[in-house]
Amino acid sequence: MLAGAKKRKADFTDVVMYIAIASKHLRTIILLITLSLTAGLIFYMFSRPVYSSRSTIKFTAIGTPNPDDKTIDGGRFDRSRWPSEFEAEHIVKRTEEVLGNPKRGPGRRDIIKLVRSGWDTEGNLQLAVFAYNADWVLTFPPKMVEVYDQYEREKLQSQNKAEIAKLDEQLTNLTALATAQETKRAQALHTYDPAMLAHRIAALKNVPEEIETLRVKLARYEEIRQRLLTNPKLSDSERLSLLSPFNNEVLEVGSVVEIDERTKQSLSPGARPANGTVVVSPMFRQTGLSVWEELERKKMALERTIKEQSAIYRPGHDKMRKLLKEHENVEKEIKEELGNAWARFEVLGLRLQKRFKELDGLYPQFRASQESYNAYLLRKGQLDKDEIPYGEYITAIHRRKAQIELASSNKRVHLEWLYFDAKRHDIPISPDRLKVVMFALAIGVALGIGVPFFLEFMDQTVTNVEKMEEATNIRGLGLIPDFEDSVAEAYPLIFSDGVANPDLIENFRVVRTNLLSSAATSKFPQVIMITSTSPKEGKTVVASNLAMSFAHMGEKTLIVDANLRRGIQHHLFGSRSSPGLSNVLVEKYDVADACRPTTMENLHILPSGDQLEGDIEQLGSAQFIQMIDQLRKRYQRIIVDSPPVLGLAETSVMQPAVDGVMLVIWSGQTPTRAVRTAMEILEANHANFYGFVLNRLDLMATMNRFHYYYYTNHYYNRYQSVTRQKGP
Repeated sequence: MLAGAKKRKADFTDVVMYIAIASKHLRTIILLITLSLTAGLIFYMFSRPVYSSRSTIKFTAIGTPNPDDKTIDGGRFDRSRWPSEFEAEHIVKRTEEVLGNPKRGPGRRDIIKLVRSGWDTEGNLQLAVFAYNADWVLTFPPKMVEVYDQYEREKLQSQNKAEIAKLDEQLTNLTALATAQETKRAQALHTYDPAMLAHRIAALKNVPEEIETLRVKLARYEEIRQRLLTNPKLSDSERLSLLSPFNNEVLEVGSVVEIDERTKQSLSPGARPANGTVVVSPMFRQTGLSVWEELERKKMALERTIKEQSAIYRPGHDKMRKLLKEHENVEKEIKEELGNAWARFEVLGLRLQKRFKELDGLYPQFRASQESYNAYLLRKGQLDKDEIPYGEYITAIHRRKAQIELASSNKRVHLEWLYFDAKRHDIPISPDRLKVVMFALAIGVALGIGVPFFLEFMDQTVTNVEKMEEATNIRGLGLIPDFEDSVAEAYPLIFSDGVANPDLIENFRVVRTNLLSSAATSKFPQVIMITSTSPKEGKTVVASNLAMSFAHMGEKTLIVDANLRRGIQHHLFGSRSSPGLSNVLVEKYDVADACRPTTMENLHILPSGDQLEGDIEQLGSAQFIQMIDQLRKRYQRIIVDSPPVLGLAETSVMQPAVDGVMLVIWSGQTPTRAVRTAMEILEANHANFYGFVLNRLDLMATMNRFHYYYYTNHYYNRYQSVTRQKGP
């Protein structure tokens, strides 16, 4: 289709095109359908008859139908895949062997064709058997149930035995590893006695706290003692007040305390021991806070009374003497109480010092025990961290063995063959004649439709002017039919011996008219090159007939045979080949003498001359261009018959000398790709395209006859006859 032209819509023409394609390949279609039906007949004749049966098998599963993965035979209860296990190849093979078909090989089924199983709505198993033997469809299902049951028992026993053997081996290895690990642990901890260390630490755990407490008390003791010893002006009450904080300390009666000489001298005479030890007596017990305070209050009350009475009585008065005596006794009691408090204070200090020394001696033992126990805990923690729980593994293996033994003792799947739902043991279900015929016919029709369209799709040759216009974007100038009747010759010309060929003259008149009309949009076609992509496409005959058509119109026309290798224009016009174009270019022969007239008026020919093989470059020389310019002045129309484009260079080098190019395409033979390649070569040499001619079109083909029926002379003759019949 030319640029700017609208693409036509699908119409009745497309339907006719498909019909034409079918008629073109009608023999192939009939052959394919016939072959398909024949193949179906052969299949029906030689295929083995197939019988079938469908039976019901009761399926019983003990326990949960879908146990977890830890159950030993959990996979047996997967209902979705259980039928595929039941109809497995090895089960079918075993059943066949039991029934008497031991020679069955891999993938070979001499009797059984197919076995299929599935679930029905009631949870029973449906078993369908297809066999080439009528008896086997009845005997095979019950026997298959028995074979499967036996196989499952053998399989379970084998699996359990292998599993237990594997677990025993693992158990032996784990026990050895656990023993080795325990031995290593005992060796690592044998230097520690954790029970003894824990007992010792528990016994000494209060030592640090007691030491700190005693240290504080001793510091306070020394502080108070120094104040009492260095301050003689302190009254007895003040001294008792300083000693009162130690009244809360308890001394055990009967305990022995060693004292030094200084402490011994500081005690009151009543509490002073004869040797260096003091036995704690009741006098050293806690006196209570109110004894000396009551005495002090009593003393102060007496002093007030004495003072008041001294104003009334004389010092020698009996009353005054009695008060003074009582005051003296109170002071003695206070001093005695102070002596007891001081003795208790000193003994308590010695007791604290002794206890401090004892605890201070126990502290290193406490530290050593604690460090040893911490080292034990650290080592034990490291061992615990690195320890592998072999005990748990061993327990799990024992549990697994128990599960296997339990599963072995319980059969958890039970199959029971019940009855036949359907039997076809008398009449085979396959092959079905109607199905075979319909299937073969469907395949034949599919091939009959697909193969022709595939051949048309793979056919890349040019057969249609419109499609070629779309592919090349150049104009189709016309078409030349391929006549097969007696009118057509080896080289059909529109005028032969002065007689016009009516089958060709109108076709070339159309080509000539379209060629001249191209002058409105292109270069004026005075020097026209006729070429083709490959040899034998008919360009020489087209060039001759086009030249005759111009001459018949009255134009002085020259046809130039530029095929210096194998020019044949002189044969068409009954002339000799030399002198010709090669003589003009090589031997400087006069071009006017080389051009000679033909039997047709206004038509001259410049033959190719002597054949050349090496001086082809002369066609692209300036001499050739000058020769064409001379001929332009003598002739109105010059037709240049050039060699093919592909594989030869002559057509490309002659482009500067011509006005344009007309391609001749052999219908049904020239590939579209070859035409595009030829056009690309010519376009690279600045060629001007007038269009193309579709040559040797088979008008007997249904599709071409529908599209181009008006290109034949028979069409016009029929039209004239019809017109004459309608006349008066």
